[in-house]
Amino acid sequence: MEPNTASRLRERDSNKLRDFLAMTGPLGVSHMLIFSQTDAGANLRILRAPRGPTVTFRINKFALAGDVLHSSRRPMTLGAEYNSPPLLVLNNFGGEERHVKLLVTVFQNLFPPLHVHSMRLAQVRRIVLLNYNAETKTVDWRHYLISVRPVGVSRSVRRIIEGSTRTSSASAGSVTGHGGEHKRHGRALVNLANATDIAEYVMRGSAAMGGEDTDTSEAESEAEDMADPKNAVELSQNYLGRSNAANTQRAVRLREIGPRMELRLVKIEEGLNGSEVLYHDYVQKSAKQVAQQTRALAEKKRIASSRRMEQERNVERKKQEKAARKVAFADEEEEEEEEEEDEEDEGDDDEFAYEDEAVAPSTRGDRDIANDVLDSDEDLFDDDEAPSEADMDLP
Repeated sequence: MEPNTASRLRERDSNKLRDFLAMTGPLGVSHMLIFSQTDAGANLRILRAPRGPTVTFRINKFALAGDVLHSSRRPMTLGAEYNSPPLLVLNNFGGEERHVKLLVTVFQNLFPPLHVHSMRLAQVRRIVLLNYNAETKTVDWRHYLISVRPVGVSRSVRRIIEGSTRTSSASAGSVTGHGGEHKRHGRALVNLANATDIAEYVMRGSAAMGGEDTDTSEAESEAEDMADPKNAVELSQNYLGRSNAANTQRAVRLREIGPRMELRLVKIEEGLNGSEVLYHDYVQKSAKQVAQQTRALAEKKRIASSRRMEQERNVERKKQEKAARKVAFADEEEEEEEEEEDEEDEGDDDEFAYEDEAVAPSTRGDRDIANDVLDSDEDLFDDDEAPSEADMDLP
């Protein structure tokens, strides 16, 4: 599924399904693939976030990518092939059954859409092949790597044309041979130690002279290309690899890289887990049972909706009560502050009154003494200024 996966998502053992569903929106996740193991076997659920549907499969057989890699005679190291999404190929999904059409829609939405007119041919590196078997009602899941090679030539001639190369670069999607090959500057050279000349190597073929094992599927595909040149295609653009230029004839190779699964559809639900069942493989219900189930689900949704509304009302009521308590607490604080200010003002007035009372008596006594002194001084001045009789009789 690379590169459109949340591969860096960190999870904990305590996380539940609802936690992942809650994060699908912020992370931009559209689907979830959930594998589970029970006593009856392994299951695969494909969920479309956030409203469904949910498709449940029983995994009849599977092989991990590592198992497929180890079973190959010439294993490959993949790297840059996962930088672009794979192509989706659906085979035998042309049935008119409703559940088959739903499967087609689910599988198509798992992968990004293909824009033929704007895509680059070099970005097409992998294929996911889904084959539906109507008799067994199973889906075969295969994952292949795409490569192109010269057409109409034998394996030995092709290796010579390509410079005896399988570059060891993982980005080119190629492999480095074992055994009878020598490496020089990153390339694998053909070992001609058992041949007298190049003609003998070409005529006898690389299967006996090259010392490199060949997978059965690859040998069969090469034999088909040699027998029927119509298997070749013309490259519309430059492709990865040496001499894979545009407008050249090349044969397309598919190498399985895994994983491999055989799935059997069990049921399809309209929404997420626990919603209305649209299709079930081995449980058939009558119209009356379907109607009862629909009513039960509607009642369940109604109860859940009423509980949700009641919970929202309770939350709103608690918010209002909390706000009212805050307002009341603020009013009490203001009243306490006003009372404290009034008490401080009264204390200041009492202090000033006490000072006036303490100072007033002495001030009045000093004022009376001063007035008496002034009166006596005035009397003295009056006595001095009055003329005597002797002074008045003087001529």
